[in-house]
Formats: sequence, structure tokens, C-alpha cells
Amino acid sequence: MAIQIHWDHMDEVADASQKEADARLRALADQHDDLLSLRVSGHHSSHHRKGDREVRIVGKGKGRDLFVSRVRPDLGHALHDAVDAFTREVRNLRSRRVARPAQRADAPPMLGLVERVLRSEGYGFIVTDAGDSVYFHRNSVSGGLAFDRLEEGQRISLNLETGEEGLQATVVAPAPLDAPSP
Repeated sequence: MAIQIHWDHMDEVADASQKEADARLRALADQHDDLLSLRVSGHHSSHHRKGDREVRIVGKGKGRDLFVSRVRPDLGHALHDAVDAFTREVRNLRSRRVARPAQRADAPPMLGLVERVLRSEGYGFIVTDAGDSVYFHRNSVSGGLAFDRLEEGQRISLNLETGEEGLQATVVAPAPLDAPSP
């Protein structure tokens, strides 16, 4: 199904420029089925120098609408720049969909012992097998463990990242049954 492109107030643009912009937008839409309709409109810009022209492109898509606007002294140049910007926005949106974050492993890769739990404060500390003291928040406890039932000296597994004040555990889970003793 071909995309619908609505053109408003673009009479000042040369037919060749409008046809080229139309072809570029249709080619962009033909690559995927995520764009449903486009509205391209020209206006006198109220935010810039007297006489400037603005082109706005609004794309209705599946799950998200896109909007770009470009202002130039000439409506044809504004149209060209707006199509370039809209193309970049669509490609960025599509690349974010494809580039998914890496999945976390089922079991955290590091092992340690619960050093201290401050239940009323909602956080605690772990000593890793490497000897590092690591902060953890109650929200990082998962995998069947309960923050309120953690005990000092309990064997756990964890994922680490560098926080604002040093190492912190992003996931605290039960240690595997075959985990070596510290």
C-alpha cells in the first residue's frame, strides 16, 4: 500500500523540487511499513527574520509520530533541508528498533558474600570473591532472594557496574548450587 503524502501551501516550490521531495519520501516509506501518512506544509516563519519560509513534515507512524521543521529564506531550500532531516529521523528511529540492548545473562557472573544489610535504609554491602566491597540497593535483589531475609555471610552471585561513588551491584541473586566456597 502506497503512503499518503498531503501537501499544504507548497505553491511557491518548483514542480521539479516538489517531485524530487515526493520521490525521496516515498522511497523512504517503501523500505518499511512503519510510516502510514505524511503531511508536508509550508508557512511564513514567525520565529525568524522577516520573509523566511518554514517547511514542516509530520509523519504518522506505527507507535510513534515524527516531526521536523526547517526554516530558510526560500521555501524550496527549506523543503530540501526538511526532507534530509526527516530521513535522518526515520533512520535513527529504525536503527534504535534494530539495535536492542544486550540481554543480561541468566545468572550473574560474580560471586560474593553479604557483608552488611541496613534494612531500614534499604541497602547493604557485599564483599566479592576478589575482595572488593560493593554497594547494593534493595531493588537489585532478585532470583528468589528477599532483601529483608538476607543474612550476613550469605553466599550470593552479582553483576557489577561503576556507580557515582564506586562499584555497585545491579543484580543480586542466589549463588549457583555448584559455586565454590570463598
